[in-house]
Amino acid sequence: MLAGGPSSHVPQDGVAELARRIPGGHMVTIPVGHLIHHAAPEAFTEVIAAFLPAEETVRPARQP
Repeated sequence: MLAGGPSSHVPQDGVAELARRIPGGHMVTIPVGHLIHHAAPEAFTEVIAAFLPAEETVRPARQP
């Protein structure tokens, strides 16, 4: 989970609890408020990119 820290309007304890309930989940805080992607695009991209699988491990979707 990606959290915006104390200036976010989303209660951070709720975000932490949600991350705790997801098996293998964790929370990363970038303390810039709710619009993380706008306020800190480089940090946002770094965190999201680390979450995504490497290109060689991505499999195409099955076709119907």
